[in-house]
Amino acid sequence: MPNQANVQQTEQIREIFENADVVLLTDFQGLTVAEINELRNQLRAANIGYKVCKNTLVNVVAEERGIEGLAPYLKGNTALATGTDPAASSKILLEFGEEHENFKIKGGILGTQVVDAAGVESLKDMPSRDVLVAKTVGLIGAPLAGLVRTLHHGSPATGIVNVLSGTIRQVTSVLTQVAAEKKEAENA
Repeated sequence: MPNQANVQQTEQIREIFENADVVLLTDFQGLTVAEINELRNQLRAANIGYKVCKNTLVNVVAEERGIEGLAPYLKGNTALATGTDPAASSKILLEFGEEHENFKIKGGILGTQVVDAAGVESLKDMPSRDVLVAKTVGLIGAPLAGLVRTLHHGSPATGIVNVLSGTIRQVTSVLTQVAAEKKEAENA
């Protein structure tokens, strides 16, 4: 019969995997409580979760999700740093690791892909999520802005629209005059 604490932690790990775009595995052995609290505060400020987990339970959830090749990284103490911005997560952990020699990054999971410590280090050079969103919005908006600008400043399409609207205006004017003349003729 499974231990209730393990069942709860497995559910927490499932939730972590569902809500995070990146999961980074760290080894914190040798850090003091004050150092771990310092790391947690830095991560919390960047909206990144940090949870110590049992290796076997992490592996169970990873296998459920079809993530292969994680087992070699699940040795010793493991804490999961989880967030939605791979660049921010990796930068904070790498900087902390430079200041604290006992702290190690084992590897990570990006989507369903397992990456090693070198792969995690390369994530720090990625643009942040906000920058990527801004670039995407810019790419989507640029053609629309160009179309509006072209229509506003005059183009062949604008000319056609002006001619058609002018023609409609003229037809409307003629019909109004004809209706007025008919009305005068009836009243006379």
